[in-house]
Amino acid sequence: MSEIIIFGGATEGRELAEYCVKNRISADVCVTTAYGAEQLPDSPYIRKIVGKMDEFQMSELFQKNKYRYIIDATHIYAVEATKNIRSASAEFGSYVRLVRDNVVPSGTLADSMDDIINLLNQNNKTILSTLGSKELPALTKVKNFRDRIWYRVLPTGNIADFCENLGYDKNKIIAEKGKFTEERNIYHINISGAEILLTKQTGVHGGYPEKISACQKSGVEVITLKRPSEIGYGMEQVKNLISNCKNKIYIVGTGMDGVKTLTFQALEIIESADILIGSERILKPFEHLKKTIFTEYRTEKIIEYINNNHDKIIAVLMSGDCGFYSGAEKLSGMLGVRCEVVSGISTPVYMCAKIGIKWENMKFISLHGRENNIAVNVMQNELCFFLLGGTISPKRLCERLNNYGLTDIRLFIGENLGYSDEKITSGKPCDLIDCKTSNLCAVITENKRYLKHIPSGIADSEFIRNDIPMTKAEIRSLVISWLNIGKNSICWDIGCGTGSVSVEMALRCPDGKVYSFDKKSQAIDLTRENAVKFSCDNIQTSCLIFPDNTPENVPAPDCVFIGGTSGKLRETVNFIREKNPSARIVLTAVSLETVSQCLEFPEADIVQISATRSRKIGSHTMMSAENPVFIVRLKPCGE
Repeated sequence: MSEIIIFGGATEGRELAEYCVKNRISADVCVTTAYGAEQLPDSPYIRKIVGKMDEFQMSELFQKNKYRYIIDATHIYAVEATKNIRSASAEFGSYVRLVRDNVVPSGTLADSMDDIINLLNQNNKTILSTLGSKELPALTKVKNFRDRIWYRVLPTGNIADFCENLGYDKNKIIAEKGKFTEERNIYHINISGAEILLTKQTGVHGGYPEKISACQKSGVEVITLKRPSEIGYGMEQVKNLISNCKNKIYIVGTGMDGVKTLTFQALEIIESADILIGSERILKPFEHLKKTIFTEYRTEKIIEYINNNHDKIIAVLMSGDCGFYSGAEKLSGMLGVRCEVVSGISTPVYMCAKIGIKWENMKFISLHGRENNIAVNVMQNELCFFLLGGTISPKRLCERLNNYGLTDIRLFIGENLGYSDEKITSGKPCDLIDCKTSNLCAVITENKRYLKHIPSGIADSEFIRNDIPMTKAEIRSLVISWLNIGKNSICWDIGCGTGSVSVEMALRCPDGKVYSFDKKSQAIDLTRENAVKFSCDNIQTSCLIFPDNTPENVPAPDCVFIGGTSGKLRETVNFIREKNPSARIVLTAVSLETVSQCLEFPEADIVQISATRSRKIGSHTMMSAENPVFIVRLKPCGE
């Protein structure tokens, strides 16, 4: 991202853009036409923005990018553009108006277009206008303008139609690109037979002196449109301002190996940088560039080093793509506007291309230096990509899948991707448990029998059971719907019993965690068995009396189901509220005594549910009533 935006369209804008390229300063440069964009240098330091913008569009752009300097280098006669830029920049950045060097005008100096028209209508002389296409509508007020006026304009695609629609003679068009020398100006005077030349007081950069000398040698009268009075900075002053923005940091994704999969843009930045920062492995392919090297991967150390080299162009190199489980997010957030992120080829994109699998519907999970949910994601997705590292190896991943009943899926293990010793191995989890792999690994799982919907109110018969009480399907379904569990929610199941609620919670938070508590070891064992049966490795069980000996480091919950409290309802709710006042709490009760306790909570919503199930008796179907159950919702604080 650039700290500077330049509104160009004139010679000064191009000069500033070239200065930025030469000094390796990143800048956004705005021009209104494709022709203006063609005049700008092609460079990774310049981002071209083409098209006319109004004040609102400018404000949106300034708000988004938070430029340090907003430089108005538009033409001195582009009064409307300057007005919009100045107004839009009032609250977003430092407005800098670049003012052209003035020249002493020659011939007749006119204050306005009306003055020019009055002067021309006093005679019948042939005219060559170099005022540009913007003034052509006004010049139609000149008497006999079709016969008298030749006009020099830029050769844009529709200029002939534009002139003809105004009533001009298209044979009197001189459509050429500048800059115009004295000789070229004389040539245009001669072919037009001009007796008067119209020009603007553009200054040295606008070719004014060359026009005047051509008119003097050709004996042609000059009428000059006076330039608007302005206050601003000269070219050298503006260059000195933007030189303070030289310090630029790029975070560059180097692809898989930093050589074959390196993008051309990334290579250009690396070659132009003063300093390269990264891990030893990532920096190695660029040793031949003889750059200053800082071998480091810790964000705080990188920031400290960058702050001590404030006048340098720095490229921080990261493997793969900076947008895929990368340290780029943290680093760029700390660097702010000085930083630009350049994407590379990510590991999953590369690996999918190698094995011929589409990745658009793939679930991406990082196990790099962290524990995460494996089986529950593989069970819910046809394709999963796991970025490995830390304690989770391919062996441990395969063991987890086997232990949670996912034995028929297909795995692809990618090692040292992009390097000469690259290797991709495929097979079932049981086949790959003993497969020896390197530390640089990624795994893709393919599960053709993945869960295509999240079940609700799973049939009681589906759960492994004994005499431990279980929340029945009808009640469970309503409880889960009231909890509004998100994909990454932290859930507590207090008095988990068979674990039926824990399982349905876990299915809804594949990127979260369920903490299941019960004072009975048989209940904890049963919950673990059901977690394995339903491939929910995001359930963690604890045998304890809640909340007396609950670990303080247990993460604060988003959603809590209370199935039993051994008479400690008030203490339990207070403990939950201390952890998270906004937690959603739902509990069930079968006795009036428990309901009476619930009435002590002013935020309680109570519903009684009576379920009646059909059952066969001989050739008849009879209805059998379940015990009525009270479902209580304790609204979060503040609702």
